Amino acid sequence: MFESVPTNEVLNTGLKFYSTCKAIQEGFCRYYCKTSGDVYDDILSGTNQVVAHLEEKGIRDRIFKCDILLDSIWETINVGHWKDVDIFWRQLYRSVCFIKSVNLAHCGKYSDAILSCDMGLIMGAPLGDELFVQELADILCQLVNNDLQEIEMKNDLVKKTEVPLPHLPSLVNVSSVDAPTLEKFLDLLKSGTPFIMKNVINHWPAMKKWSPLYLIRYFGERTIPIEIGSSYTSDVWSQKLLKLKDFISSHILSQADEVAYLAQYELFNHITKLKDDIIPLDYLAISDNEIVTNCWFGPAGTVSPLHHDHYENLFCQVYGYKRFIMFSRHDNMHPHQHHLLENTSQMDIESPDVSDKFPDYKDKTAWVADLGPGDVLYVPLHWWHHVRSLSVSFSVSMWWKN
Repeated sequence: MFESVPTNEVLNTGLKFYSTCKAIQEGFCRYYCKTSGDVYDDILSGTNQVVAHLEEKGIRDRIFKCDILLDSIWETINVGHWKDVDIFWRQLYRSVCFIKSVNLAHCGKYSDAILSCDMGLIMGAPLGDELFVQELADILCQLVNNDLQEIEMKNDLVKKTEVPLPHLPSLVNVSSVDAPTLEKFLDLLKSGTPFIMKNVINHWPAMKKWSPLYLIRYFGERTIPIEIGSSYTSDVWSQKLLKLKDFISSHILSQADEVAYLAQYELFNHITKLKDDIIPLDYLAISDNEIVTNCWFGPAGTVSPLHHDHYENLFCQVYGYKRFIMFSRHDNMHPHQHHLLENTSQMDIESPDVSDKFPDYKDKTAWVADLGPGDVLYVPLHWWHHVRSLSVSFSVSMWWKN
């Protein structure tokens, strides 16, 4: 069934990698998990036989064993705090998801196989720099025929909504500069204040390709984590896993009762094909540290409450419109006391009574930037920023430490 795939190289290389991976073998020994280790070796050996076309029997039984092993690993991962769990268990989880996906694909269950890959990517952890799970998911996506290809896009999808500014103290409109050189960029950084760069990402393939319809057509079967609720500070905020096509059809192409947002997610580590549509900015060569790239995708009206980040930020607006309202890192914006929200302000700057609750608010200076397609906003380290989507929007943030 899997012969229609252009190449089995990903399968062969991935299975060989997991078969000889010392980290997994040492993990089973470290936790005295002989039974689980035997099951793992069994499903891995059987899957190797299938890929080599030596044995087609036992696929359903192998998928069943994968599920049993995944349930056991999942229970271990969720005992205690997530960060305290040995990384071995999440690495094992991802590898079993890969093995399960290969078996599902050989049964022709491509959608289920893609879901297995995505669960491994979301809940598991990589073993070094390997990308076998991502590559397998990319191959499988080419084999799935999405039912939503004939959706007609609404003409007003990228129309900027005219949202009045909330009551602000003194206001500064962020200035723009056209395609600065690296030398000019470094000069601008010295000011320590935000600025907008024009005409620096217009050459990105994403600028022409990315739209809700494009994402459905090529990546609609992929499952991603979605935030539900108007803000992560809300009492009713939650997260759920949705297929990209379901998220777009329910929350982008139509109005839903609940606000949903793909927010601050390293999507390019998940759907690697999308990374081909952006080009690293030369300005980031000034950083010796790894660049952290996050994606933001959602309907008009999504809000990121006033907060600050522990990075410098080049925020690239690819599709649609967004508004940033920013305050200096030196301003006391009354952060929450809980350690999970210590980078988030208690101030709701869109509330009409914010000055009554926080009398010193009137002494602040707000920096405002309305971004459209192709704009790149520099947000300095620890500057407070509140973000509202003024249309359907897709953005890419590039964090670095200077």
